[in-house]
Amino acid sequence: MLAFGRAGYCVLALYSADESAALALQTEMANAKISGAVLRHDVCSNHTEIWSRPEILEAGHLTLVNNACASFSPSPMHQIEWPDFEKNFQVAVKGAWSCSQALIRLMIKNKGGTIVNVSSSAIEGFPPKGFAAYVTAKQALRGFTLALAAEYAARGIKIFSVSPGYMDTPLTQRWDSRLRETIGSISNRLTIPAEAARLIVELAESAGTPGSGENYPV
Repeated sequence: MLAFGRAGYCVLALYSADESAALALQTEMANAKISGAVLRHDVCSNHTEIWSRPEILEAGHLTLVNNACASFSPSPMHQIEWPDFEKNFQVAVKGAWSCSQALIRLMIKNKGGTIVNVSSSAIEGFPPKGFAAYVTAKQALRGFTLALAAEYAARGIKIFSVSPGYMDTPLTQRWDSRLRETIGSISNRLTIPAEAARLIVELAESAGTPGSGENYPV
């Protein structure tokens, strides 16, 4: 979100529960004089008040980045209970569906818009062990990207996904340090979060990005 804000966008950053991270982001936005707000909103909920904000209703061009991901630790599939498996799907897929459905009509009305779904390099080829729930959710998100593009790309809405490699983030920092070192050493692609954000902004703004459901490794 900071990358979009520095590019001149008015940013509405959504978070579910991490108040300290939200406060830190607010501070960064204020220091960088970025227009927008950090708002508490569970993307899996049925609450719709957030979509009535003037920053959204009055925008000439809307860009939606679906990047929600459930907290998890890599585990063998037989050790994962269904509620934990389902949580990955709910956050990644229902979250993207909920936010996209809320904004798609406005994008159609505006005759343009951009939807970016953040996937993962884990969907490229054979997945790593211990990521069954995560990979299943990200594969479904990839299918959702294609389905959205099939319906709305021809109506002027740019729709694509990006697939970063392993990233050092607050989510992965909760994992055991030995596990993180192992994943980092065997991963076929390591991605710096700030660099991924910069590339997403470039893809969203570039006239050369078809936005017809394609996926970009970042």
